[in-house]
Amino acid sequence: MTNHPDEKWIERINELEKELAGLQEQNYMLQSKNEELAYTSERFRMIADFVFDWDFWMAPKGRFEWVSPSCYDLTGYSSEEFIHDPDLIYQIVYPEDERKFRAYFTDIQNFMQIGQTLEFRILTRTKQLRWCELNCKSVFDRKGSYLGQRGSIRDITRLMMALGQIREMSDRQVWEEKAKVQYRDELAGKDREMVSSLLKKKKKNELVYYLRRNLSAFRNTLPTPIQKKVAEMLVRIDEQLRRQTFSWDDFKLHFEKVNPGFFSRLQQRYTQLTPKDLKLCAYIRMGLSTKDISGLINITPESAEIARIRLRKKLLLDRTANLTSFLRAI
Repeated sequence: MTNHPDEKWIERINELEKELAGLQEQNYMLQSKNEELAYTSERFRMIADFVFDWDFWMAPKGRFEWVSPSCYDLTGYSSEEFIHDPDLIYQIVYPEDERKFRAYFTDIQNFMQIGQTLEFRILTRTKQLRWCELNCKSVFDRKGSYLGQRGSIRDITRLMMALGQIREMSDRQVWEEKAKVQYRDELAGKDREMVSSLLKKKKKNELVYYLRRNLSAFRNTLPTPIQKKVAEMLVRIDEQLRRQTFSWDDFKLHFEKVNPGFFSRLQQRYTQLTPKDLKLCAYIRMGLSTKDISGLINITPESAEIARIRLRKKLLLDRTANLTSFLRAI
């Protein structure tokens, strides 16, 4: 029994309705995916457009496919200007850096630069000098086809200025340290000159004192006329010794030129120090031994050692402290 023509039309209508429902469902799914893709694309666009660095995508032939709007903050030129004029990026590079900038891109396109950065300078639209750091990476699709370069340019002007200041400060500190060392060497040389001069006078006085003692010891054994001449000679020797006796005022004047402010600082800290204590401090600071000091101030070495012990007490130093180093630090 054959179907009635109306039944065939009804079956066809049902089939069409099912196909329509399937197409509507597919259309809904495609619409949902398109909306999702548009949303995702918008999110990525917002992220890319609001990055702080100047990011870009350069095609294999050297034209910009995309440039982030942040290029304007760094250069004063818009992303549209860089896209429409591929040579603009080379035109704003500082003339002295253009050669290495072009060489960098040439090496990148020839895959000779991997993960290396380039520091260079640019001139902005208003002709301000900016320091930049460029980093590029080759981009490939899943099949391995070369798609161009993904690059990022960062403003490092403040960093370079800070580094310049640090280098300047470092150079100044080195110079100051050298000057201090030279000054200390000069002071040490002058101190050695003073010590040498003092010791020469000391030895000369010791020789004269030795001769005087011998003359005085033998005077009474000589004939009377000669005794008178020896007595006159001893008087002249004593006068000469008094004239040649070490002058503290002259020494102090020279010492303060080499060690300015030493006595004033010492007296401010230790008001109980006597003039004799100040003399002893100066001699000790110069590195003179107890024996040498005793000869300069005409006392025995034992007395000079006692004077050192008393001085340590006045300076409130214990036995472990080095007296010479302490005085040189004042």
